[in-house]
Amino acid sequence: MKWIMKQTWRNLLFVHWPVDPAWLQERLPHSLTADVFEGQAWIGLVPFEMDDIRFRGFPSIPRLSNLLELNIRTYVTCSSKRGVYFFSLDASSAIGVEVARSFFHLPYYRAKMMAEKEGERTQFTSERLHKGAPSAKLHIEYGPASSEVIMKPSALDLWLTERYCLFTEKRGHLFRGDLDHEPWKLQLGTCIIHTDTITVPFRRDESESLHILYAEELKTQFFPFVKLF
Repeated sequence: MKWIMKQTWRNLLFVHWPVDPAWLQERLPHSLTADVFEGQAWIGLVPFEMDDIRFRGFPSIPRLSNLLELNIRTYVTCSSKRGVYFFSLDASSAIGVEVARSFFHLPYYRAKMMAEKEGERTQFTSERLHKGAPSAKLHIEYGPASSEVIMKPSALDLWLTERYCLFTEKRGHLFRGDLDHEPWKLQLGTCIIHTDTITVPFRRDESESLHILYAEELKTQFFPFVKLF
């Protein structure tokens, strides 16, 4: 099967925290099972820049080929296949949101977003503007904690990041989208969360330490989404 879309992800942060698998399972489509690492399920907050977006056979279109994104994700299995499930994906491009919702059945939301990078630190803000959607805000400052790439990522690092498909549900139907990329070049990350309402429904405990990783860039290819049932 040939790829249908290419993207480059830049200046990406993974912020993860553990949650109870039973609690998570109640919030997933019935056809998906919460994936666990050593008995714990995980939820992630991921801000980044998406660049060089183009569909197969077409060049990148200026002003339409890059956007900012902020997603809330978790990790699931379906028929023993591990993947990612998105609770929400906020993006700065109104056209990008409409395309993703219409053709890929993903829960994208229009948001006012800004990312200002100074040195190795990024100030990232997002305010959801999508009509009819719950309000959601984030102001996070982040960057790499070290300039060195992690040569031997931990088992948890790999479990959280090396995923090659995503699942989404729309109107009772489950879809799977496969993607391909080189292994992540991960660095230790650091962040300061100034404002956060987007993770309130997802049990982020401010008293607990977060699992934080950073990546400068990753090139990806997406394949056609398949309707499973």
